[in-house]
Amino acid sequence: MRPKSNRLIAAMTLPLLLVSAPAHARPARQPAPSASLASRDTTDLAEFTRKAAMSKGLGATQMSVTEGLPLATWESDPDDPYPAWFMHHATFFKIFPPVPVQPFVDMNYARRVQGIVADRCRVLARYGLNGVWSANEPAVLPEPFFVAHPEYRGPRIDHPLRSKKQHFAPNVDNEDVLAMYRESVTNLLAHCPAVDTFLWVTTDAGSGFDWAVALYPGANGNSNYRDRPISDRVVGFMTNIQQAAAAAGHPVRININQIEPRQWMIPTFGPDLLENIVRKLPRGLAVNNKEGPDGRTFESGGGRGGAGAFYPVVGLVVPSFAPVPAAGERVSVNLGDPQSVDFNYRLLKATRGMPMQNALERLTALRSFAAAEVGEQNADKLIEAWQALNDVNRYLDVLNFGGMLRFGHVLNRWVTRPMVPFPLELTPEEKADYRPYLFQARGEEQASDLADIQAMRMYEGWGARLLFQRDIELAVPRAERAKALVEQTAASAPDAAYWNLTAKRIQAMIYLMQSADNMVKYQAQLDRVNALGAKPEANPVLGGQSDWARTDMIDTARSEIDLAVNLDRLLGSTPEPVLDLAPTAGEETIMRLGPNIREALRHKVRTMNAHWRDYDRLFTIPNP
Repeated sequence: MRPKSNRLIAAMTLPLLLVSAPAHARPARQPAPSASLASRDTTDLAEFTRKAAMSKGLGATQMSVTEGLPLATWESDPDDPYPAWFMHHATFFKIFPPVPVQPFVDMNYARRVQGIVADRCRVLARYGLNGVWSANEPAVLPEPFFVAHPEYRGPRIDHPLRSKKQHFAPNVDNEDVLAMYRESVTNLLAHCPAVDTFLWVTTDAGSGFDWAVALYPGANGNSNYRDRPISDRVVGFMTNIQQAAAAAGHPVRININQIEPRQWMIPTFGPDLLENIVRKLPRGLAVNNKEGPDGRTFESGGGRGGAGAFYPVVGLVVPSFAPVPAAGERVSVNLGDPQSVDFNYRLLKATRGMPMQNALERLTALRSFAAAEVGEQNADKLIEAWQALNDVNRYLDVLNFGGMLRFGHVLNRWVTRPMVPFPLELTPEEKADYRPYLFQARGEEQASDLADIQAMRMYEGWGARLLFQRDIELAVPRAERAKALVEQTAASAPDAAYWNLTAKRIQAMIYLMQSADNMVKYQAQLDRVNALGAKPEANPVLGGQSDWARTDMIDTARSEIDLAVNLDRLLGSTPEPVLDLAPTAGEETIMRLGPNIREALRHKVRTMNAHWRDYDRLFTIPNP
C-alpha cells in the first residue's frame, strides 16, 4: 500500500489565505502591484480584448489565457540560469497556490496574475470564446517547500549540465499532493470559468513525472512509489484534475505532451507506454494528442505558440505556402507577436473561407491577399519575397537545436559579446553587458567558449564551422533577395512605411545570421590554434607574412565589429521595434535582450578594438 498523509487534507479545504512560515523559507517578495504595473496590466487587457474581437471575427472558438502573462521573476536565481526555462510558465501552484504552498511562493505575484486571468476570462465570456490554459506540469516547486515537506518531494527535473542547483517537482502519487492540485484547479476555474482545455508539456523546462525514463537527470523520483506503473501515475494525475473540474461545475479537456524528443533523447511516452496510458484514459483526456480510451486524435484547435525561426527579430510576417487543412470544431487563431497582429489579422481575414487545401490553392489565396496589400503591380514581388524568406526559414531549421538565432544571440548573447583571443582575461566591466545573461551553468572556461550553448556544443569544431558556413551562405542571399524585393514594393505600395520597416527587419536578420557565422568560425579557429600550441617567434624575420590563421581570425573579428556598428545604426534608424527588447533594464533576462542594446553593441566594439594587440601573443607578428 502506498504511504498516505492526511495531516494537510483538512487545511486544503480552507479559503485561500497566506499561511505563515519561517522567514528563511520564504522567497524574496515582489512589492504589491504599483501604479505602473496596474497601468501595464490595463494596457495588456486592452490588447487582449482587441485580439479576442479579432479572433472571434476570424471564426475562433477558443483563445489562450496564459500567453504573455508576467514573468515569475521571484523564481529567478542569480546563481543558477535554469529557472529562466520555467519562470515564464503558467503553472498551477505559483498562480493558484494551494494553502500549503502559499508560504513558499510570491503571493503578490499570484494575486496579480489571478486578477489578469480573471479579467481575460470575462473578455472571453463577452465574445463567447473558451479559454485554453497552456503550461508545463507537473511543475517545479521552490526547494524550501520540500525542506518543510520532504514527503512531497518528487523527481529531480532540472538538466544537470544546464543548472547549478537541483530542482524538483512534487510527487503526484501522494494523495496530499493530488488534493493540492484539486484545490488549485478549483480556484483557477472559479477565477476563470471560461477555461475548458488544458494543454501541458512534460519532461522539460521544470516539469516531469516520477520515474519517467526521459527525465534529464535520468529516471528518478520518490522511492516509496518506484514500483507503481508510470501509466497509473499519469492517468491518476490527469483524472484527478478532470474530476476536480467536474466537481466545480466546469468540465475540462486535457492534453499532455512529452517534450518532442530529438534523435539523442529518450521519449517520455514510448509506444508501449503510450498505448497503455491511452487505453486507461477516459474521454476528454489525451497524451501525445491521443485521446482515451480508443486513441482518437485530440482536437486542440491549435498548438502552443513559441519563438519563430527569426527571433529575436520581431514583426516579420512570413506566410507559409503549405496547404491549410479544413478547420475542425475547435479553432485557435495565432496572431503572432505584438508587432505582427494587425498584418496577420488582415491576412487571415482575407483568406478565410478560400480553398487552400493544396499548394496551388494556397498560393492563389496568398497572391490575392498580396495584391490587396501592395497592388497588382507588386503582388508577384511580395510572393517571391515570402518564398525567399520561407527558404531562409528552411535553411535555419538545419541548425535548429532550439532556434539558432535565439539560442546564439539571446541565450548565448552573441549579439553583444566580444570575440577576443583570450576571453578569460576580459574584466568584469568588459563582460558586464553579457555575462550575467549567458545561459551557462558551468565554469568560466565554458562561459568563454562562443560555441558552448547550454552544454550542447552543437556548433563546435572545424567540421561544424564548414557546415554552419555553408548553411548561412545559402540563407543570406535569399534574405537579401527578399529585402530587395520588399524595398522595390515599398517604392509604390500604399503603406510604404510598413514595407520599409519590414526591409529593416530583414536586414537585422541578415546581420544576425552573419554574426552567428562569425562566432562559430572564430571559435573553431581559436580552438585549432590553441590545440596546436605553437609559440610566436620572438624576433620575426624581415619579409614574414601574416599566418593564414591569424588573418582568418582578425578578418573575422573585423567583420564582427562592422556588423555591430551596422546593427547599431539600423536600430537607431527607426523608432519602431526591430528586435524583441525588454521594456526596462530590470526586465532583461537570459531569455530576452535588454533595452540598452545599442550601448551594449558600442561597448562590444570598444572592447574588441582594445584587444587587437592580443593576437600578437597568439601568432608571430608579420614583418613584411
